[in-house]
Parts: sequence; C-alpha cells; structure tokens
Amino acid sequence: MPRSSHVACAHPCCHFPAEVAGVASWPLLFHRAAMKPRFAIPRLRSRQRAVLHMYRTVADFTYDLEIWMEAAGSLRYVSPSCLRMTGYAAQDARRDRDFFARIIVPEDYPQWRRVMDCGHREDIAAMDFRIRRLDGAQIWLSQETTRVFDPRGRFQGWRLSLRDVTERVQARMFLDQARQNLEERVRERTAELELSRERYRALSGYLQDRIEKERAHISREIHDVLGQDMTAMNMGLHRLERSFQDTGDGRLAQVEELRILVAGTLETVRRISRELRPPMLDELGFAEAVAWQIRTFAQASGLRVDQHIDGIPDLPAALATSMYRVLQECLTNAVRHSGGNRLRVAVQAAKGEFVMRVADNGRGITKAEADASGSLGLLGMRERVRLAGGTLAVARLPKGGTEVVVRVPLAGENGSCAS
Repeated sequence: MPRSSHVACAHPCCHFPAEVAGVASWPLLFHRAAMKPRFAIPRLRSRQRAVLHMYRTVADFTYDLEIWMEAAGSLRYVSPSCLRMTGYAAQDARRDRDFFARIIVPEDYPQWRRVMDCGHREDIAAMDFRIRRLDGAQIWLSQETTRVFDPRGRFQGWRLSLRDVTERVQARMFLDQARQNLEERVRERTAELELSRERYRALSGYLQDRIEKERAHISREIHDVLGQDMTAMNMGLHRLERSFQDTGDGRLAQVEELRILVAGTLETVRRISRELRPPMLDELGFAEAVAWQIRTFAQASGLRVDQHIDGIPDLPAALATSMYRVLQECLTNAVRHSGGNRLRVAVQAAKGEFVMRVADNGRGITKAEADASGSLGLLGMRERVRLAGGTLAVARLPKGGTEVVVRVPLAGENGSCAS
C-alpha cells in the first residue's frame, strides 16, 4: 500500500487524504471507531468514497465556477467549469497564484483586489466584474463570496461562486443607455417647451403692451375727436335754438330733443374713453384711479364695497396699468359669478411688496373652477401678474365667498417700484 494511503493510528483520530482528478488533496478526518483493525479499514474506505462522491456531485458538477481560495490567496480547489467559463483548465488555474490578476480586466481588478483584501475581517458583498477569456473574449462575472471557518472558528479562506452574467449586464447596460437617451430626449423636449413658453410669455407681454397702447390711442381719439365734435354739435344746436324768434315754433321741441340726444351721446363717448384708458391713471396716479374705479363700480353695480387703500407708492406705468386691469377683472367677476352683495378691497404696499386683496361674500369659487383652463378671465389675470413678477392666488373663504390675493415685489428704495 502506498505511504499516502495507509491508516495513521498514532492519535485518537486518523487522516485519509483523498486524491480526485482535477481536485487538490483534502484530508478527510475520521474518528477511530472501537472495532477490530481488519474491519476498520474497509469501512473507512467505503465512507471515504461516499464522501468523495457527494463532494464531486456538489462541487465538480456545478454549472457555475466554484473556487476555494485559501487565506493566503492560493487556489485550493477550482471546479471543472473553469474551462468552459474562462478557457483555462482547472489545473492550470489552481497552479497560477495570479489567476485572477491574469483574467480580470485591468480597469476592474483594483476594485476586486481591495474588496478581497478586506474579506478577512468582514463579509464580502456580491460584485460584478469583467474578465478576459483565454480566446480574448470579454465577459461579465458575478461573484458570491462566503467566508470559511474550521470547527474552532479559525478563518480558512473563501468559497467563490462565479456565474456568467454577460447577458444580464448587457441587458442592463442597454436599458441604462435607453433610459439615458430617454432622459436626454426629455431634457431636450423640456428645453423646447420652456423656450416655447418663454416665447409665448414674451409674445403675451408684447400683446398686452400693444393692447394698452392701442387702448390709450383709441381713448385719446374718442375723447379729442368725437368728444370735441359732439361738444361742437351741442353748441350749434344751442345757437340754433336761440335763433328761433317764435317760442311757439314746433321746431324748438325737435332741437331740444336733439340737444338731449347729443348730450347723452357725449357722456357715452366720455365713459368709453375712460374705460379704455382712465385719464386719472396717468394724471393722478394709481391710488386715485383705483379709488375712482371702486366708487364708479359701486354706483353701477349696487354692491357695497369696503375699500382700504394705504401706502401705495408711485408705480411704473406698466405695473400700474396691469394692477388696475386685474382689479377691474376682479370686480367684474364678483358681479357675474359670486352672487354676493358685499366686497372688500384692500390695496397696500409694505416691506417691499405690493399686495391687493379682493374678497366677496358670495357662494365661493370651487377648486375645479379656479384651475379650469377655460377660465379666460383668471388666465388673463395670472398672466398679467406673472409678467409683473408676482403671484396670484384664488381661494374659497372658510365662511363662504372668494378671495383673490395679488402679490408683486417692489424694487427700489422705500418699496418704490423701479420702472
């Protein structure tokens, strides 16, 4: 019997090395049984064969690459699947102390080495890395690492289970690339939409400015041309009336009717001119124009309007016009939709901010109505306020009614607005 296969009986236990093709020698430890020597050896050999058969079934015939690495870094066992996965035979890999440095691509090896160097003290998480096969092909491997200890708890090394995950990684990389392309497309589309939005806002601001200028032009034309013509016509009718000598002349009644008609038409012309562009907005300022608008509205609508106007600085013409138009729209909406009989209007400037509040005691606006895209009045108000750099909030009050709050920052000293 060869020396390496005899039974050693100098200690309470016996060692039987097992040599398997492609497998390093692993000592199998058996406790010596109390039996006659001629029965001990066959039974131990039978048990050895059973253990080796189980060992080969578990390790040699796994599809994944199984490696047992000692604490010093040498490979004690490499499963036969090494040839299929890496192109290197298991025996060659086991004899090569730099096997992993040889197959792992240079970009991934430092990270793998750092992780393994920490494996003496802590568990190693699963990791993916690339290797280069013997034929030059590059594939991805996923490594699961288990620390191995002896019965006394002493660290012996690692069990490495490596699986070819090239298809999974390629699919993930494809999905990542597709996601990046999609994100890039979304960013491009968002930039396009933002550019379109900015152009729309610029166009909206330009149109608002042009509309106000056109309103002012038409207002002046109506006031200066039609107003003067109607005044001249009224004066002419008055002279015509005085030219009649006979007070009983029936034509005097006709002239009187014409004078009344001309006077009413002249008042209508003046009202239209004021509505197009209130002269007080240019002549007396924003605060006086707002006070006049509230008084005129209360008289025309019959609603009770409580107003509080305080500390309004000189506003730039564009801002004053925008806030005046927003107030007009608020008052008009209150008459049309609220169903209430009372309004509160507060306009003030404090802490560098212009604030205007308009509240009614009506039925109250719903969230759906406030967010509706078809509400052109609210959209116009929001756009005017946005162009002024402010915010507009529309909310239903707890006790009923609707409140519109406009906030616009004021620039300059003492809260005055810079034009």
